[in-house]
Amino acid sequence: MRFVLCILLPAVRSGQASETPKGWSDWLSEGQSLNHSGSYSTAAHAFREAPAIAARSAVDDEQMAVLHNALAGAYAQAGRFAEAEAEYRCALALVEKAEGQGSRNYAFLLAEMAILPTQTGNRDEVIALLRQAITVNERTGSIKNINVIRECLAQIFRTEKRYQEEEPLLQDALADLVRSKAADPALMAAAFNNLAVLRFDQERYQESVDLQLESIRVWETALGNEHPSLVAPLNNLATTYLTMARFDDAERTFQRAINLCKKTLGEDHVDYAVILENYAVVLRKVGRKREAKKFKVQGDQIERASNRRNGVGSTTSVTALRSNPALTLQP
Repeated sequence: MRFVLCILLPAVRSGQASETPKGWSDWLSEGQSLNHSGSYSTAAHAFREAPAIAARSAVDDEQMAVLHNALAGAYAQAGRFAEAEAEYRCALALVEKAEGQGSRNYAFLLAEMAILPTQTGNRDEVIALLRQAITVNERTGSIKNINVIRECLAQIFRTEKRYQEEEPLLQDALADLVRSKAADPALMAAAFNNLAVLRFDQERYQESVDLQLESIRVWETALGNEHPSLVAPLNNLATTYLTMARFDDAERTFQRAINLCKKTLGEDHVDYAVILENYAVVLRKVGRKREAKKFKVQGDQIERASNRRNGVGSTTSVTALRSNPALTLQP
């Protein structure tokens, strides 16, 4: 059984309005609107147009980094991880040239790239840089920006089963959001979801359920009942019900996650594969082995195809779903 984490997607600033129809800022605004609605593949098309036009204009490196960052986030949401990594690397090169590796913006971009499934191997250097960024900016940076780095670093620790280091990051992130009078609901929902996954790993299952239900409630209040950001907490809630042997609740919740993922992310998205494979476990538990085999085979096929597209041998134990919280590149 696998969880789907809410990984934090950068939100970007619009540039000045262009007088030319469909200039780079028009494509950027269109992409932002599509991304917010959950139309990630279409958003990627709009974001892809923006840097191509901007490259022919007098656009500075800072704004070009924002455009590549936006495109990277949309690719990641759509499950196109190899393309996302390439765009993050473009943005990182621009920010490093302008601000250096010690800048807050460099840390934000690195955090987003580091949690892609294509990122494997020794992450000690990344961890050290992100720790430093939190220490330097936690008093002067915005809650929103610091929490993005905290959540990404926590997710790295989770993949390495370093739960004692993960927990304070998630608790600090949630505490800051609770204290904030104008907390971004997307960040709040992601914080509840990610802490719920940790509680599951700690075998504190009822606490995990309560946090997942709260994540779903926040998402539904902010974005409605059919936004793709709900797929992650629905999958995670169903997986927890399964572990608790609440098979009816698990099946009902998995079916909602399957239908929503199919409708919004598509049947070729790796998160659809994860949910099908998890659902197959429920079916086996209740003796519906023929159905279970069908869903398991379908999930395996989708996952292998995703791996080939992204140039990875296998997906990580935590499959990444992109949600909508805000990470803003700042001067």
